Parts: sequence; C-alpha cells; structure tokens
Amino acid sequence: MGASVLDIVQHPKMSCRVPHDPPSHIGAHDDRPEFHALVMPQALRGEIENLLLEGQRLAGARQLRIYVPATELRGSTPLPIVLVNDGHKAFEPANHGSVSPLHQSGTLQMHRVMDGLLCSGAVRPAVVVAIGVHASTRADQYVPIRARLGDIEFGGCGDLYLDLLEHEVLPAVRAFLGHVPLSHAAEDQVLLGSSIGGFSALYGALTRPGVFGAAVALSPSAWIDDGFLTRLAQESPSIVPRIAADIGHHEQPPIRKHCRALFEVLTQRGGDRVHALDVDGAHNEDSWRARLPRMLRHVLTSN
Repeated sequence: MGASVLDIVQHPKMSCRVPHDPPSHIGAHDDRPEFHALVMPQALRGEIENLLLEGQRLAGARQLRIYVPATELRGSTPLPIVLVNDGHKAFEPANHGSVSPLHQSGTLQMHRVMDGLLCSGAVRPAVVVAIGVHASTRADQYVPIRARLGDIEFGGCGDLYLDLLEHEVLPAVRAFLGHVPLSHAAEDQVLLGSSIGGFSALYGALTRPGVFGAAVALSPSAWIDDGFLTRLAQESPSIVPRIAADIGHHEQPPIRKHCRALFEVLTQRGGDRVHALDVDGAHNEDSWRARLPRMLRHVLTSN
C-alpha cells in the first residue's frame, strides 16, 4: 500500500481512439477523464436512460439510471455491467445547472468518467447501472448483519439486497437493453460503492464470486462490526474476484486502521487480482471521483 496524490489525480494524458478537436479550453484538466469528456463530440458520449423497478425482495419502487456507451465506442463484444450503490450520487451533480461543468461537485460523474476513459481506450466499454436507495434505509440494505454505531443500530438486509441485484435488477436491465449485447460472465458483473456502499460491494464479491466477479470499493466501511469484512476475508483461502479498493489519508484514523487490515488480507489471498491502496484522499464524492479512473482500469482492464 501507499500512493501519492499524484498517482490518483494526475492521469495519463488522453490519447483519443476517435480523433476530435483538441480540448484547448480545459487546459491542465485534460488528464482528468471527466473533464476531457466535456469536449468530446456528442456522438461519442454515452446516454443515460431511466427504468423504474418495482422491487419484490425489498418491496417498493426503485429508480435505475442506466449509462450506455456511445455506439461508436461499444466495440463488438458483450458489455460488462457495473452496478453502482447510492445511485443518486452516480451521475449528474446536484449543482450541474448552476455552475460551470469544470466546477461541478458532489457526485462521481460516472458518465463523464466512462466517456473519457473510453475515448482513450483505457477501459473496456461497460453499461453502468445506478441503483436508487432511500437515505433512511441504505445502511440496512447494504449491511448483512445487525451492527451498531454509537446508539444507532442498522443492517440486516444486505443479503436481500444482493438477491435483488442478482434476481431482479440484472434481469430487468437485460430486458430493458435488449438491443445491447451484455455479458453474463461473473467477472463482467461488477459491484461499485463508496463508504457503506463500498462495504456492500466487497461483501457481494466475497460471498457471491460466481455472480459478482469484481468489485470497486472507495473508502469502504471496514469498521462495521469491528472488522466483519476482514474476518470474512480471513476465512477464504483465496480471493477469487477482481477487487479495487482504497482508503484516504485524510479519513478518520479508526477507519484507516480497519481498511489497512482488510486490504492486507485481501492482497495476501488475492494477489494480482486485488488492487488495494492507501491514498491521499478524503471521504467525499469529489475525492472518490478523482480516484475512480484507477479503480475502473483494474476491474475493466482493456488488456
């Protein structure tokens, strides 16, 4: 472990697969995929579609927002599916209508990150599904056990949530995107989340590697139940899924301690399949967005 902020926020200069005008007006920001995407031709940018799912395992309506890469950048093979927890933080920033795109904040902006990475060929094209969740129930849905934080008790529905993803969300997305070839391989069904959403992503990949063969976890809540995920990983003789995880230097010391312990076990048992780093970052969406391209390169490797 151990990486400088330069490793995270300074990305290789973009070298576009499809020629277009140089991004002169974004200057030094050109190494950031989400900024590069702003000057890409509209025809090369993916689209976001909406689907309302009536959940059965966890009852209630759930909004799915689905990013589909531009036709010219999709390639000829079935596309992986990236399932994103906390879907309301996946795409457009809340302030997208009031400030310049270069200064928008508060979300992962995954549509722009993916567009920029695809333009340079840094990752394989993939569909991204942002899965809606209510703030009052997210901790219950993302954690499989009952746990506590001070006087607050939460969790218990984490396995039901994974059932929902496997048996309801994935089939609904496949039916909705019937015109887009989608991969059924486990390694192409990726879970992605941050904080408690990152906990859920790791839990899903560790317990259902035959379904979710890859996970991205930004600042995962490894502290839950005093190291639940670490104990789970220790019980596995080997880590099968491809995992990208990190924790920021500017996060709370107890959180960093638990993440480092978890990352050590994951790396020991997963080898090159695990990409776990201690980085110069914070616990917020803007920091996670800067760190996201590196993670996506690992789980959506173009090699």
